[in-house]
Amino acid sequence: MAGIAAGAADGYAGTTPQANLVSLDVMDDSGVARTSDVISACQWLLANKDRYNIRVANFSLHSAMRSNFYRDPLDQAVEKLWFSGVVVVAAAGNYGTGSTPSGVPFAPGNDPFVITVGAADLGGTLWRNDDTAAPWSAYGRTLDGFQKPDLVAPGRYMVGPVPSNSTLASERADKLVVPGYIQLSGTSFAAPVVAGAAAQILAKHPSYTPDQVKGALMVSATPLPAAAAGSVGVGEVQVSRAWRQYHPPNPNKGLDAFVKQVAGSTGPVFDAVSWLDVAKANVSWDDVSWDDVSWDDAAWSVVSWADISWSDVSWADVSWADVSWADVSWNDTSYEDAAEGDSSAQPSTYELGPGEAQALMADPELAPSPEALPVALSESG
Repeated sequence: MAGIAAGAADGYAGTTPQANLVSLDVMDDSGVARTSDVISACQWLLANKDRYNIRVANFSLHSAMRSNFYRDPLDQAVEKLWFSGVVVVAAAGNYGTGSTPSGVPFAPGNDPFVITVGAADLGGTLWRNDDTAAPWSAYGRTLDGFQKPDLVAPGRYMVGPVPSNSTLASERADKLVVPGYIQLSGTSFAAPVVAGAAAQILAKHPSYTPDQVKGALMVSATPLPAAAAGSVGVGEVQVSRAWRQYHPPNPNKGLDAFVKQVAGSTGPVFDAVSWLDVAKANVSWDDVSWDDVSWDDAAWSVVSWADISWSDVSWADVSWADVSWADVSWNDTSYEDAAEGDSSAQPSTYELGPGEAQALMADPELAPSPEALPVALSESG
């Protein structure tokens, strides 16, 4: 994941090779973590973001417990990062069912504030007209009615660095393509593509808020007509377009109205009680986020609140006091989002056909960003 976000080796460069990395190890050798450890990583990021200039945090993992975003401790932890100026990128998950929605009910990808990334299948070509969502890439509504993912990035048959003596290299030796590099699939590997793109945006626009970074990524994404409706969000990330957005829209504008400073809190929090009251009373409450922007007909302007059972909401579970994450006893499990058993036939390398190399180099949308500067990037998972 670190290599996909910021690798600099010849032939294996990541999205933003200039980015600095801060790596937080929360997973064991089998790719499993306690959610409390992930929350502790969020607390460390919050405490050290200014010291290390951490602007982006990548979470290529998901909790094992279905939950509402406003009462899940992991969602609240990543929101603290978001409200403090750290862009949070989360994997959508690999429990997709193919052509029908799976829903996205697990933290942190279910959080409406953060950038949730699904995996695109490039179909073995450079052209986008055959790109679709990978069959295992999760998509659909969260338990609170929000459509996820927000966008997709390449995530199938991704090649990245791996230590030769690691558990991953020994357990999946058949996936090694050359010494030190392995080919794997998963939304785990799509998320750092977008995290690297966020770093490029912040290098060009260091004053941008997380909402603006999310808007720049979404409004510049390319629709994928071959994909199932909703499976790729607003489309596939286009890095060279994203950092050129000088007045990005705010896809969280409707939600931001409920972010408030509360007595006893160390920072802004989301007022879920007020939001729930408004959402129940007005199905179009979030139109303000979408009305004045062309989101490529993604049909995101109305959330399907009719599918939510409001009687199941436990108001007592909503806490407005600041949370001391060190005191949280949270034994739920989190998993990395690397796809298991993705064994469909696919070449590990793709040879450019006649004229493809010239067309690729001539495409101004694919030109690298000369203005990109080093930006700190944090990765968890």
